[in-house]
Amino acid sequence: MNRKSLIFAFTVIITVIISGFVYAASLKGGPAPVIPILKVDKNTKEPVVINGDTVEYSETDMTAVANGNVVITYQDTKLTCKKAIFHTDTKEILAEGDVNLMQGKDFLKGESMVYNVETKTGTLVSPRVFIAPTYYGGGEKAEKQDLNHYYMKNGYVTTCDKEKPHYRVQAKQLNVYLNDRVTANNILVFVGDVPVFYFPYLSIPLNDHRPPVTVQPGHNDDWGYFLLTSWKYYLNENIKGRINIDYREFRNFAYGVSTNYHTDNYGSGVVNLNYFNELNQHSWSSRPDQPDEKLDRYRAQLRHKWQPDPATSAIVEYNKLSDINVVKDYYIRNYQRDMVNNNYASIVRTDPYYTTSLLVQPRVNRFDSVIEYLPQAQFQTRSLKIGQTNFYYDGSAQAANINNLQAAPVNGVAAVNRVDTNNQLSYQANVLGWLGIKPFVGTEQTYYSRDRLGDNDNFIRGNAFTGVDLNTRFYKTFDVKSNALNIDINGLRHVVSPTISYYYAHRPTFRPENLGQFDSIDTINYSNNITPSLENKLQTKRLIAGKMQTVDLARLILSTNYNFETADKKKGKVGTYDYLFESKPYNWMRILSTASYDQHASRFSAFTFNIVGDPNNLENQDLRGAEYTDLTLKKWSWGAGYRWQNNVYSQLEGQVMFNVTEKWKVTAYEMLNFRSTTTGVNAGNSFFNRFTEQEYRVSRDLHCWIGDLIFNVSQDHGYTFMFSLRLKAFPEMPFEFQKNYNPPMFGSTLPPN
Repeated sequence: MNRKSLIFAFTVIITVIISGFVYAASLKGGPAPVIPILKVDKNTKEPVVINGDTVEYSETDMTAVANGNVVITYQDTKLTCKKAIFHTDTKEILAEGDVNLMQGKDFLKGESMVYNVETKTGTLVSPRVFIAPTYYGGGEKAEKQDLNHYYMKNGYVTTCDKEKPHYRVQAKQLNVYLNDRVTANNILVFVGDVPVFYFPYLSIPLNDHRPPVTVQPGHNDDWGYFLLTSWKYYLNENIKGRINIDYREFRNFAYGVSTNYHTDNYGSGVVNLNYFNELNQHSWSSRPDQPDEKLDRYRAQLRHKWQPDPATSAIVEYNKLSDINVVKDYYIRNYQRDMVNNNYASIVRTDPYYTTSLLVQPRVNRFDSVIEYLPQAQFQTRSLKIGQTNFYYDGSAQAANINNLQAAPVNGVAAVNRVDTNNQLSYQANVLGWLGIKPFVGTEQTYYSRDRLGDNDNFIRGNAFTGVDLNTRFYKTFDVKSNALNIDINGLRHVVSPTISYYYAHRPTFRPENLGQFDSIDTINYSNNITPSLENKLQTKRLIAGKMQTVDLARLILSTNYNFETADKKKGKVGTYDYLFESKPYNWMRILSTASYDQHASRFSAFTFNIVGDPNNLENQDLRGAEYTDLTLKKWSWGAGYRWQNNVYSQLEGQVMFNVTEKWKVTAYEMLNFRSTTTGVNAGNSFFNRFTEQEYRVSRDLHCWIGDLIFNVSQDHGYTFMFSLRLKAFPEMPFEFQKNYNPPMFGSTLPPN
C-alpha cells in the first residue's frame, strides 16, 4: 500500500469513528458535535463546517446528512435550515425547510435551496431576499449565479420590510449585483396590489441615497399647478444620472438631463442640460385673446475635476444661460443661495514650499458683469524659515491679462496687463517667555500696461509696508463644581488673550483712483493704523460622548482700530468698536451675537443675534433636517436670528420643529422684515413690517415612506402648496423647495478691520 492510500484509509477510519460518536450522541439526546468536512479549496485552511441536532456522514455516498437546527458555515457564508444534505464530491448542498443563506450583510430566505459552496452559486425556491443596505426582494425563484450576482424570476424589489410590502418594483427578470446595483426590464411599480407606473428599464444603484423615481406635485402663483418628475438612469458605474420631465401650468413643459461621469485617468464631473419650452406669460395674462407665444430658454452646466497627481488639481466650471432670470424662475432655492454663474478653468499645484496656479476666467453670458482673467498665473511661497534663524520669508508673484466687462447693453471695456510681486521678511520670537512678537517689513511692486484713463502706459507702482504683531495669553483656573440652573460646571478656567497689530504702508507711487479697479491689488493705498483686540474665554469640562471634554461656556472678543492718518492726510481717528459674544450654556444650546458701534455717530451700525436649541447638538446644520430617514431621530429643535444694519434692513428669522407623536412631525419657518431698503431701479424705497416668507410643514411616518405636506407663502413667489412622498431609504431629494433657518458658523471670529 502506497503513502497516498494509507492517508486515504486513515481519513476514512477517523471519519467513521467521528460519525459513530455523532450518531451515538444523537441517540442519547445530547448536543451533536461540529463536523468539519474536507477542505473545499486546497489553498485555504477553512473547511466547510456542519452542525445540527443530528449529523451523519456516509463515506460510501460521500454525503453528510444533517437534521434539526442545521448550521453550515464556510468563509463568510452561513446557511441555516431544518434539513441539509452535503455532497463532498460536488461541494453541493441540498437544503430544505426554512432556508436562510447569509453572505456578509446580505441574506436569502426560502423553502428549499441547492447551493454550491465552492462556486457560491445555487437556486432558491420562493425566495425572500435582503440586499444591503436597505433593499428587500422576493419572487418565484432566485438563482445565485456567482459570488455577487443574483437572478430572480418573476421577482420584485422594495425597501419595505413587510411580508406584503406597501410598494414594490416588479419584473419578470431581476438581476441583483451585490454592492453595486439592481437592474430589470419591463417593470411595473405596485402600490399595494395596484400597478401605478411602467418602466421599460430601470437600474437602481444600491449605495445611492437618491430615489430612482421622484414625483412632486404642487401649486404656486408663479407656476400654477405643477408636476416635477425625476428619473434615474444608469448606463454603467462611470456614467449615470437623472432625467427630468416637468410640467408647469403657466410655463408649459421642461426637460433636463443630469449626468455624472467618471474616467479612470482624466477625472470626473457632472453635466446638466435643461430646456424650457415656455409659454410667454405676458401673452396669457395681458392678452388672453391672442395665441400663446413660445420662449426657448435653457441652462447648460459643466463641472469637471481632475487630479493628475496628489499635488495637482484641475477644475473646469461652465454655466451658459439663455437669460438672466432663468435660474430665478425655475430654481428658486438655487437662485437664493448662489447668484454667481461662474465660468473658469484653473489648475493648482501645491508643493512643500510653494503653490503655483493658472486661472482662465472668461465671460460666457453677456448679461453678467465679470472680471475676466485671460489668463492669470500665480506663484506663492509658504512661510519659509531662513536657515536656523527665526527669520521667515513670504513671497508671491502673479501676471494677468484682465478685462472688466459690464453687463450688456453697457459698452466699453476696462483692460490692462498687470504683473505684481510681493515680498515680506518677518521675525518670530517669544520675549520673556510670555509675549509673542512678529515684526515684518515688505514691498509690493506692480507693473501696469496702462492706467485708468490711458494717460500713462507701461509704468510700475511701488509700495513699501512694515508692521508688528504682538500677542500673549494669561489664564487662571478655579476649583468650582456646580449644577445651578442645570448648567453643568466641572471647574472653570478664565483665559485672556490680548493682541495688538500695527500696520504701516507708505503712499504708493500711483494712487488707486488713477488705476483701473479689478481686485484688492489695485486698492492699495496709504495706511497707518493699530488694531488692538481682547479675547476673554470662560471654559469648563463636561461629559460628552462618554468623555470629559473642554467646553467654551462663553467667549467675548472686543476689537477696534485707530488710524493715525488717513490717505488724504486727515487727522487720525478711532474706527468702529466691534464685539463678538458666543456662549454654550448647555450642550444643546448655542448663542452668538455680533455688533459694530460707530462712536463718531454715537450709534450702532450693525447688530446680529442668533440662538439655537438642538438636543442632538448638530452644529452648523439646518434645523429642519428634510433628509431624516426616521422622524424620531430628532424630537425637537428651534432657532432664531435677528439681523440689523442701520438704514438698510431689520430682519427676524426663526424656525421650530417638534414631534407631535412618534409618527407626526411639525415644522414652522418665519422670516419677518421690520424694514428693508430696496436696491436696483427702486433703490432707496423702504417697506416695513412684512412677512417675507412663511413655511409650514407636516410630516407623517408611513412605515417605509415619509409623507410631507408643505404650505409656503413668499413675498416674491406667492402661495405654494406641495405634497411629497419620500422613501426613507432615499433621503436625498432632487427637488429643493423647503426654506430653512440656517444658523451661523459658530466658532468664527471677527474679521480684521
